[in-house]
Amino acid sequence: MPSITTSRKQQGVSLIEVMVAVLILSFGLLGLASLQMNTLRYNQAAFDRSRAILSVYSIADTLRTQVGTGGSFTLSTATVDAWRTGLSDPERLGDGAQGSVTCNSSTATSALGQTLTNTTCTITVSWRRGSNSATQTLTTAVKL
Repeated sequence: MPSITTSRKQQGVSLIEVMVAVLILSFGLLGLASLQMNTLRYNQAAFDRSRAILSVYSIADTLRTQVGTGGSFTLSTATVDAWRTGLSDPERLGDGAQGSVTCNSSTATSALGQTLTNTTCTITVSWRRGSNSATQTLTTAVKL
């Protein structure tokens, strides 16, 4: 009768295999945490840009209401000062936010002999989130 040899089969896993699996899982979780942090940072930056754009639209609409008949324009400093103060509101762009409005007017005479006034305003908003972040600037030119 032939003899039957029994071979021992491994049961379970070794400690080295467990350590390698934990190491791979750790690197995966660190990568996932980094991805989450970058997503939050970029989401906040996009949100801040949206707030800056809304602030620019707000002052541009206010400036449009100040254009009188015949295209004459008077820039109200109180309105611009209130707008600048609102920029630094924590609900908007935060403490470091700054804004400026510069308007230039020029006159021209149409073919019909009418005097036309063209006013172009440049609106600039700058802000910074956190002490380590770079200053962001949004500049928009609006023809009134």
